Amino acid sequence: LSASAVYPREVVIKALQHQSAAMIFAHNHPSGDVTPSASDKDITRKLVFALGMVGITVHEHLIVGGRGVYSFAAQGLMARFQKEFNASDDQGRR
Repeated sequence: LSASAVYPREVVIKALQHQSAAMIFAHNHPSGDVTPSASDKDITRKLVFALGMVGITVHEHLIVGGRGVYSFAAQGLMARFQKEFNASDDQGRR
């Protein structure tokens, strides 16, 4: 298995069912390289936007591998995606 499907709509449904106020995501890279792929970044941004639409904050996305852990928050990506989401709201694009 080299990829997994993530559907933001399904994540939002589950988060609402559990009355979540915030989310943290994590997945592994069996190769050991924890560098996020373009699709890792893309799905994280989509999740920030989709969950933000219903008032749920995404605090973190971790990638775990044999060579350590990559933190989207520590690398500034969570703040960047949240800022982009907030800007889209300010311009009425939500």
